[in-house]
Amino acid sequence: MAAKRTRSTFTAAEVAKHASENDCWITRRGRVYDVTPFLHDHPGGPDLISEYAGRDLDALMRDGDVHEHSEVAYDILEDYLIGHLEDSGDNASDSGADVGDMDDALPSTTSTTTTVHGAVRAARAAQTLAGIVDPVSALDDQLTEELASAKQPLLDLSKPLLWQMLTANFSKDYYMTQVHIPRHLPEPATIFANPVLELLTRTPWYLVPLCWLPVVAYLAYDATATGGMSLPVLGAHFAAGLVMWTFFEYTFHRFLFHADALLPDHPLALTVHFLMHGIHHYLPMDRMRLVLPPVFFALIVQPPWWAFRAVLDYATCAALFSGGIAGYVVYDLTHYYLHHARVRTPHLREMKKYHLAHHYKNYDSAYGITSKLWDYAFATVLDYAAPAPGAKAKPKAA
Repeated sequence: MAAKRTRSTFTAAEVAKHASENDCWITRRGRVYDVTPFLHDHPGGPDLISEYAGRDLDALMRDGDVHEHSEVAYDILEDYLIGHLEDSGDNASDSGADVGDMDDALPSTTSTTTTVHGAVRAARAAQTLAGIVDPVSALDDQLTEELASAKQPLLDLSKPLLWQMLTANFSKDYYMTQVHIPRHLPEPATIFANPVLELLTRTPWYLVPLCWLPVVAYLAYDATATGGMSLPVLGAHFAAGLVMWTFFEYTFHRFLFHADALLPDHPLALTVHFLMHGIHHYLPMDRMRLVLPPVFFALIVQPPWWAFRAVLDYATCAALFSGGIAGYVVYDLTHYYLHHARVRTPHLREMKKYHLAHHYKNYDSAYGITSKLWDYAFATVLDYAAPAPGAKAKPKAA
């Protein structure tokens, strides 16, 4: 959510007092911004911004070797504007990234639109004409120009989404293009109008370990107590289960969640796709829909469990799946961490960039979340530093 906008003038010394991760102000070309709410959602990681807390960020934003920013980033930064530096003049021109004539006024707190450049401005105009609430966010900066150009209205984010999907008359091609162009809201979107059903769609991250670690412990215990498996053998099976999960992680993501080509062109099929995984691509920063609801994971784990049980004894399956489900817990927590937490290790920092490229650059590759192992094995590695492939031709709504 954008910072509260109050017209003020600040000295450099006053800005310098706001130099922590919990209170982060920056300046750029004579303007003062409170970017605290955006730190942990910044795709480049919070460290890049917080390192410059209380100081001027202009040189960093223009350094493509550190973290490249498009024109849209400079526009969306205005959403966090809280004032100006004393005696700054505020007359500097942004070459290639002009924020425009603000008439010496800050954006209104009730404004539902943001000035943007080129394709994003055109998309905003189309959404306004359609009466659709689909806010621009600072994260839109991560979209390729092709995706930004293809962005068109899909759903009204101010209304429950399920009924809109069931009654939609857009084509499958139109849906597939738009659902993979991320949108952003400061709060979780609403799926059901009914508050009880709506609550069931929201899964906080901590439910994953609370629900599934007891299952992991029970399966491991049962493999030894009931199946008579020794601890060293259990440990070997547990480790094998962890590796097994990395393969399931890849196959579930690629062949179940992204089974786009097999999807019938029918509102019910598109709705199932949307509820299963499409909503995550449509609203990738929704904190309540980043991990799998326990019921959903309980369903998708059934086929592999019974397939293994057809050829292996119970103790072996229990030991393998204790490791496999532990791997799933690590996966889902990692997924949430990559989207919303402060990434501290080189591997996770790399995986954060890699996974966000799956959302913002090319959703047809980079299926690994915890590692790139199976992406390498199946040739679906995404070179996120390379120019992104063009978006699909923009289909017309049916």
